[in-house]
Order: sequence, then structure tokens, then C-alpha cells
Amino acid sequence: MITDQLAEKFQKLTQNISTDLVYIQTSKNIYETEEDVWFKGYVLDGQNFIDSGRSKTLFVQLTEDKTEKVVWEKKYEIENGFVNGHLFLESSLAEGNYTLAGYSSHSFVKESKEFYALKKIKVVKTINQKTVVIPAEKDSIVHFSVFPEGGKLISGIQSTLAFKAVNSKGLPVDVSGILFENNNPLQNFKSNHAGMGSVIFTPDSNKKYHIRLNEPAYVQDFSVGEIDLNGKTIRLMNNTKETLVFKISQSDALQEEKIYLRLQMRGIVYSIAVGVLNKELVIKIPLKDVPQGIAEVTLFNKDLLPIAERLVYVNQDQKLKIKTELNKNSYTNREHVNLKIKVTDQNDQAVVAHLGVSVYDGLYQNKQDAKNIQSHFLLSAQLKGNIYNPAYYFDVQNKDRKQALDLLMLTQGWRNYVWNENNLRELNSQTPIVFDDLKGKVQLEKPDKKTTAVIGQKGLVIFAADDSRGNDFVMTDTAGDFTITPGHLKKGENGYTYLKLMTSSEPKYIMKVKDFSFDEINKYRKNKTMIYALPEIEKVFAQENSPFKGREEINKLNEVLITTKKNKVFRDKYIGKLDSLARAQYFTNDFVCHGVLNCPVWDCHGGEKKRPVEGDKYEQYEGFKWSDGECSPYTYTSMKKITYRYPELTEEQLLEMFNIAMVEGYYGKKVFYESVYDDVTITDSTPDYRNTLFWKPDVITNKQGEANVTFFCSDINSQFTGNIEGVSGNGLFGSENFQFLVRK
Repeated sequence: MITDQLAEKFQKLTQNISTDLVYIQTSKNIYETEEDVWFKGYVLDGQNFIDSGRSKTLFVQLTEDKTEKVVWEKKYEIENGFVNGHLFLESSLAEGNYTLAGYSSHSFVKESKEFYALKKIKVVKTINQKTVVIPAEKDSIVHFSVFPEGGKLISGIQSTLAFKAVNSKGLPVDVSGILFENNNPLQNFKSNHAGMGSVIFTPDSNKKYHIRLNEPAYVQDFSVGEIDLNGKTIRLMNNTKETLVFKISQSDALQEEKIYLRLQMRGIVYSIAVGVLNKELVIKIPLKDVPQGIAEVTLFNKDLLPIAERLVYVNQDQKLKIKTELNKNSYTNREHVNLKIKVTDQNDQAVVAHLGVSVYDGLYQNKQDAKNIQSHFLLSAQLKGNIYNPAYYFDVQNKDRKQALDLLMLTQGWRNYVWNENNLRELNSQTPIVFDDLKGKVQLEKPDKKTTAVIGQKGLVIFAADDSRGNDFVMTDTAGDFTITPGHLKKGENGYTYLKLMTSSEPKYIMKVKDFSFDEINKYRKNKTMIYALPEIEKVFAQENSPFKGREEINKLNEVLITTKKNKVFRDKYIGKLDSLARAQYFTNDFVCHGVLNCPVWDCHGGEKKRPVEGDKYEQYEGFKWSDGECSPYTYTSMKKITYRYPELTEEQLLEMFNIAMVEGYYGKKVFYESVYDDVTITDSTPDYRNTLFWKPDVITNKQGEANVTFFCSDINSQFTGNIEGVSGNGLFGSENFQFLVRK
């Protein structure tokens, strides 16, 4: 059938695409230096939003926005699509805005021009009690664009013309104006949401049209674009949870023709309707099996050529409904809090969901950050370009959110849809930038041209400093190549993974292992457009009666760093073990007497042997002898005097000495600290200034969709904010916030 051919032709474009999407949830979005940033990574299949199992490693960077300097970069293990991570903010960090980014082997590819896996955080030295609201800058420059529904205006057919107005920074501008026909006012209009709106009129190719803005006043008139004499149009008449209703129209001069209407979402064709178009035709598309998200609807003529297209957001209510219930509305210092969580779908059926839950002082919430898990996966990651305040469309308190979302679809244009046919052709063959595996090579220390062609299989033992983690035996191929897997990086978690080459001493073989992952990330990320939600324009100032009034001043203790003068500290205890072995093996008999290394008359006149100290200087003598007898006096003659620095072995020297290589393992997990109070400890005089009361990235609801969370308040008197985000096993997203007061 023709419809099958049309679907198969399109879906061939996606058969080689294995894209993952990454979202980062943080415990809050304002941090002080010397705090941990707790985060959860969601690594999901880009089409169905479930764990793809493709990516095993998340490469995480923290970058200062102002200087683009990378201040943190580590590897984290992806477990069943999730990452439980943290990083520490050094006291030396400058105040300012930072970007936390996550890269994986199937989300960060060379062909993609956009990058989405970002989380903005703000770093301060000390939190301010007063919220300073800076009003939006006035910008008289207006960029006004029009978007005919379906792509074209056709003479004689009633059409919807959407518009969008932004300033030079890409932020929306509310406008009002007039549509003119042959210089006569035809229709007044104004924007409905975020600088977007629409007008409905019947264009005539024999007449001229233009738009004039009167608020803000603008000298230039704007064109409505070309009006074709003949053609076909597509117009959305209704969008419900059951169906989409479209009116397809064509010019009177055109003959009756078979047409096809295709709906695809994220590269999957869900339906193709067939009809015979004479003048007008109403087509209903069922949405029963279509998930929530952006769908592309394309109208094809009898020759299967696309002639009109439109983006539609469907099943907006298909999501996780997260309900929270606190045992009280307000609490006293150090009081026990019980939080009940209930998760259902849009039909109020219980859902097993994987949630990230955070509770923190409301002062550490950046209210201008308009990004959440729903807006990220369902909007931002599906469209090219930054979207203004995308969280607005998922807040049920906004009664106009569905109409506003349709305006967003009209003013984006289908070419901005990531899964558009033209964009899919560019992504049909993806080239990863980073990899889960590391490659290494065994080769001769002193290569011989006759023997370098074939090294032969060699054995390696892979292990960690912790003996309880066991070891693996790996063989190279005949060319000496070998692979370090994510399992090996897991073995060295929170430290290093070691590789011991099991070969004879002659001829000597060496290992070459180098991880260039972050070098490659830095090379390619600068060439990509970073997509992040544009913040909502602040319109009001903070209220004078702030709930934070009276909050105690928090004094931090200065960092205490304990150091020793002589004892060397290695990055890993196994290197210290190698250092001890090296001393025992190569420097066992060394000693110092009378300031001379290995003095032959150490026992004269009460002399004693002392162990040499690494890095200290000693004298050595060639042709050493005493001038007056063997032991007396303390004078000597020598042929040659040498000042010798006793060797201080570096990690690199120790590894080379024992023919061992090391690679950094996954950055280890850390348990979030929670205070627990009872009748005795609640009166403890030690202050408790925790501003984050609770963080748990892996709260999983039971079959009844329920989970129970408990924690204790601190000594901070404030309004605390709770944030819950998560995903179900079938790709539904949800988010919820709650608040409560803590007082003395």
C-alpha cells in the first residue's frame, strides 16, 4: 500500500539513529562555595524516554560562564539510565553563573549542531537574605516574524497567520498592531502570550497586505509574505485527548485529488490518513496510541510530495501527577518531617516512578530558572533554539497554557523540529565524540622494525587499590591492542584502576593508555549551540514582608588544611604501596653518617646510620679515605666530591618501575548527610545550619504509586522549598513543588 511505503520511507531515516537525551536535576540552583552540588542524571532513549542501556558513562563538566573555564570534570557511572552524582565547590571559586553539563556516547555526537544537557547554577560566597530583583532592560529593537499555518498563504482560503515579536536579546515583546489590506485597516490584533499571537483572514493575491505595530511604536511596516494564487492549506480545528481535527482546503481552480496526511512524533509514524480532496476535507486523526509531545503533521499530494506542514502538541495531560502531603504546615527547629508522595497517571492510576527529591532553604531557589524535566525532554530537546519560559506550558495553574503552547508550535516552524525529515537526513549516520570504553596498546620499549608488525597476545591484570574488588585478566590482540571497559572503571571507583603487564623482563614491553575524552569534549562543545530555557522576565519586586526576615547570620568555619613536611601523600594508597616496595627493593642498604651517603666508617667515634630522606642533599666521595688512620681525626681526602640529591620518586617513576599503568575510575558516590534528632540530641548546643535538609535521587514509588520520606529540620528559620521530578517506566514525566515554614 502507498501508506505503508510512505511510512517505511520516512522511518528508514531513523533506523540508524540511536540518540540518548540527558537531563540533569540538581538539589537546588544557588550554592555557596564549600558546598556539595548534588545532582541526578537522567539518560534516556531519545524516542521513547526509557532507559536505552546504550550509554554507560556520563562525562560531567562544571564551567564558569564568564570565562568558559572548566572547574570540574569527572566520569560518573550510568546505572539503568540514572546517575547519582555530586561535586564539591572549592572556596577559591569566583562568584557567578556556572553551567553543569553531561555528555554521553549517544547524546554528544559530531553531527548535532545543538546541545541540550545543561543545568545552570549560581555560585555565591554567602547567600543574601534580601532578594534583589532587577527589572528587564528596555529594548526598542523589535524582531517581528509571521508564520502562515501550514507554511503558505493561499489566495481565497481562510488562513491563520501567527506572529512572534522579540527584542535583540531574543526575549518576548508584547505587541499590538493593525493588519492592512491595500492600505486600509483590516483587523486589529495583539499578542496573547510571550510576544506571540495570531490573526485569521482570507488573503487575496490581487491585494497587498502589511502589518503596522502601534505598541511598541515602530517605524517599519512588516510584510505578511507571498500569497500564492493556487494551492492547498492545512488548518487545525480541534485538539483533544482523543483526536486531532484538521480542515484541508484547496483552490477552486485545482482538480479533485487524493491526499495523504501523516502524523509522526520523534521519528515514529503513528498514522497516515487518506482522503479525496475536492474543495474542503475534514480529517480526524486518533491519538489513542500517541504519547505526549510534539507531533509533525504533513500533507502530501497524490505524488507523495509534501505541500504543507504543521507542528502540533498532543496529549498535554498525559503525564505523572505527583501529589505531596506533609504531616504539618509549619515546623520548629530540628522537628521531624514526614512527607507522603503519591504518583498517578492522567487516569489516576498508580504508577511506579523513579523520582529525585530535594528539600532546601527557599533562599537558594533561583525562580528565574524556567527549566524542569518536562520542559527539557518534551520541548527544549525537541526544538532548535532557546524557548522562553518553557515551564509555563506545564503548569496547570496557567489556564491558557494549551492555547499558548499551540502558538509556540505555530511560531516555531516545522524546520525547527529536531525530528523533521531534513534534520534526520543530517543525523542519519552519527559519529560519537566520547566513548564508554578506553583503548590501550602494548608495545616494545625499544621497537625493532622487524618485530613491530606483530606484537603477539599479551596478558594484563586489571585491579584496584582495594583488594576486595578482585581483579580481571585481559588479553591483547596480536597487534597489542586492548580495551578498558566501564566495568573496569567501576572497579577503580572513587580512585584508580590499575593495569599490570604480565610479560618477562626481556625484551621489555610497555603500555600506552591515555584518556582524551574531555579533550575531545572541549574541542567540539565550542562549535555547538547551547540550548537552555530563556528565563522569565521579572515584573515584580520582592515583598517587604519576606518570610526570611529574622534568619540567623551563618558563620562558616575557615577551611583547615593539615599538612606534613616530609611524608609524601599520593593520589591513591596503592601508589604509596609501590613507593614502599621500591624503597625496599632498590634502596634497602642506603644510609647516612656524618652527612655523607653510605659513609664506609659510619661506626667511628659514635657514628650511627640514619635513613636518607627523599629530596634531601648529601655528599658522596669517590676515592674516599681517612687522612690519619682509619677513624681519627675526622678529616679525609678524596679524588672527587659529589653533591647528591636522594631520589624522590614520582608517581610516574613508580608506575614505570613496576610496569604498571593507571586510569581514573568513576567518581564515587557519596552519602548525603542527614541529621537525626531524638529527645537527647535535640538539645545539643552545636548549631545545625544545613540549608539542604534532604536529597535523595532514587526515590522509587511502590505498586500503589506511594513513597514515604522523612527528615529533620535544621536551626534555620525560613520558608523551605521541596522539589520533586521524575519519570515512569513507560516514559511519563512529572514535577511538583511544595513549601513549608520552619520557625523557632
